[in-house]
Amino acid sequence: MTIRLPWMSRADRARWRSARTLADLGRLTADWWEGSVRSLPGRRAGHRPDPALAAHVPVLAAANRAGFLASAAQVGLATARVRQKAAVQGFTADPVLIHYLVGAAEKAGLDVVLHDWHDAFYAEHTGGVTVTRTVHGTVVFGQALAVQDIKALWPRLPDAVDAVVPALQITLADAVFGPSDLLWGALADAVRGLNEARLHG
Repeated sequence: MTIRLPWMSRADRARWRSARTLADLGRLTADWWEGSVRSLPGRRAGHRPDPALAAHVPVLAAANRAGFLASAAQVGLATARVRQKAAVQGFTADPVLIHYLVGAAEKAGLDVVLHDWHDAFYAEHTGGVTVTRTVHGTVVFGQALAVQDIKALWPRLPDAVDAVVPALQITLADAVFGPSDLLWGALADAVRGLNEARLHG
């Protein structure tokens, strides 16, 4: 019999508490995408990625290990009840990675939203991009996150919060609703470009 505990395992708690840098958090989040870490801070214990993202786990894990801490992602979808854009949002403090992410996104015709935590204080700069429409409402990615919002994503992990707050908040989204591989190709291109620059730099 399998017993599912309603709290994060001791091993996962220790892993997240040990994270001190954005790179540490990226590696752990990559492990979560791949399944060797079972829980994310700020989510219910055992929360797993949407199965619809299974084909994109390799590029999401690679992006996290490259320095893009991807905190949320979704595939494009078009049904009678739900319309979604492929989208990802996350954080990075690496200016070279920012260059490759934005460049690849612009080349693919994606929507790009950039914020830092200061933008959350200014209503005119907090907007994001609508990535989901349903009969019940909409979901927006890319709204500027204040320090309190970041604390909610990594509760009781002050070192993680300190690492994330100064980072640039980046959202990439397909320009249209429905299935699309543009986002995932752009993300892969950005990671590939960064890795080649690091190799030859």
